[in-house]
Amino acid sequence: MKKRIKKKKAYKKYIQDIFTGYEEMLENPELSEKKFAYLKEETILKRDGNDQIRFRTIDVD
Repeated sequence: MKKRIKKKKAYKKYIQDIFTGYEEMLENPELSEKKFAYLKEETILKRDGNDQIRFRTIDVD
């Protein structure tokens, strides 16, 4: 039971970090990339050629 709760809290923190990073990138246009990892998953926030922020989530082996 405790293990499941720890995973749930870690995943919530991962999602919160992604959106906090997104807000930081909106406020600071000089940031071009941020990375976040959770277990075997990685999310990358990156600016494209038009300075729009793109999310990309990949599985890490």
